[in-house]
Amino acid sequence: MRVRSAYSLLLFGASALGAQGVRVNFEAYGEPVLMDTLRQNYVIKAAPAKVYEATLKAFADLDIPVGNTVGTEGLIGSERFHRMHAFAGDLLSKSFDCGDDPTGPSANSQRVEIAVVAYIAPAPSGETGTRLGVSIVAQGREVTGPRRAPRPCASTGALERKLRNKIQQLAGA
Repeated sequence: MRVRSAYSLLLFGASALGAQGVRVNFEAYGEPVLMDTLRQNYVIKAAPAKVYEATLKAFADLDIPVGNTVGTEGLIGSERFHRMHAFAGDLLSKSFDCGDDPTGPSANSQRVEIAVVAYIAPAPSGETGTRLGVSIVAQGREVTGPRRAPRPCASTGALERKLRNKIQQLAGA
């Protein structure tokens, strides 16, 4: 088990806890977020090792910092990281719904804290290739005025799709 800080990504070996081994502590959520419950699964027509390498490269290309990995278990987790205004080539509101404020989507004016986890495993029997799972969670905090508690931010699914498309491209699938 690796623990980075009280509010960091917790990454447990999948063999010990099954696919439910990744939890993230964000202040906006009352308890650790079980990342497996947020997972979007895709099938990539390439070998798992190739998809794993493509995922590492896709994280770098999209400016997602890699923090915790368990290569033998096919897990890649980001460090918790912050972005303001834009991320992965788009406004933050394209990827996250943090509510609205008088100027429009709050994600574009808040400091958004993000965690990303990718799960890579052989495709289920009867399918060829690799099963790629992507989980993303975020919270937003206003940067002006008095310190306020962060708000949960729902994923719009856009970042998951962008990451999947980048991985497919890099894996040659």
